[in-house]
Amino acid sequence: MTQLQETSNKQTIALYTNWLKTARAKQIAPDVDFYIWLILAGRGWGKTRTGAQDIVTYALRHPNSNCAVVAPTHGDLRRVCFGGPSGLLSIIPKECFIKSSDQKGYSSSTSEIRLSNGSKISGFAAQEPDRLRGPQFHRAWCDELAAWRYPEAFDQLMFGLRLGAKPQCVITTTPKPTKIIKELIERKDCHVTSGSTFENEANLAESALAMLKDR
Repeated sequence: MTQLQETSNKQTIALYTNWLKTARAKQIAPDVDFYIWLILAGRGWGKTRTGAQDIVTYALRHPNSNCAVVAPTHGDLRRVCFGGPSGLLSIIPKECFIKSSDQKGYSSSTSEIRLSNGSKISGFAAQEPDRLRGPQFHRAWCDELAAWRYPEAFDQLMFGLRLGAKPQCVITTTPKPTKIIKELIERKDCHVTSGSTFENEANLAESALAMLKDR
């Protein structure tokens, strides 16, 4: 093992153990057999951090894996899932990005992250469902599924979620009574976690909490 690999492994372990120490119980992947983990919670609950942490941890702990992140639009993908304060780039240790003269650790133009262990995290916008035709993945994170304009993007993603012994999908979304959300809740292979904004009260500004309580 090279020094770079050893450093990356140490950072991966630290990232995972620190998350276990700081996350609330509902933010940790359930210890049950699931194909889809559906998180339905209000703004400020910590959905983005949970989805980002899950996909990053998986990619770092499973070398040469292909992971997908799908958001409603390209803007959501860049501003929230990748570049947001709780997004992927805020979580991944710099030592874990690939070090190569011909490849970037993060490419904003392609919304792609390459890690030193050979894993790749690819971003997609649900507004372009055809882009999800063909690629295959070990794990996926869908953000704000209830706001996707084209539900068929989810179908295309599921067709490609077939790599490895146990491919899984994590969905983080504000709860809305849309057809796709209702159907997912009824699925036997879907584990549902619901939550309130106020569960994350310790990490939210008092002004934000006051505004939400007045609604």
